[in-house]
Amino acid sequence: MMERIKAPRNVFVNFPLGRQCGKPNDRDMQTNILKTTLEYLKNAKTPGEFADLPFQWDQPFDWDCYLKDVQEMLKSESAEAQEWKP
Repeated sequence: MMERIKAPRNVFVNFPLGRQCGKPNDRDMQTNILKTTLEYLKNAKTPGEFADLPFQWDQPFDWDCYLKDVQEMLKSESAEAQEWKP
C-alpha cells in the first residue's frame, strides 16, 4: 500500500494493526522505534525511499486477541467502535 501512495519517504514496521509503535506501555521500544524512524526520515535522500525497520513482534498475530484488546481499550475510554469504510 505504501508503494502505491508514493509518499516522499516511507517507514514500515511489521507489527499488528494499531500497534505501529509497539506494545502499550513499552516505552523503551516505542522510543526506539520513533528515534529510528526520525533518524531515517532525516537522512533519506531519494524520493519514494522505503525503509523496512528491523523491529520484531514477539508473538504471532491473532485477530481474536486483537479485537479483544480493542474492545478493552474502548471500554476503558468509555468510547464506541466506529464503523470503518474503505
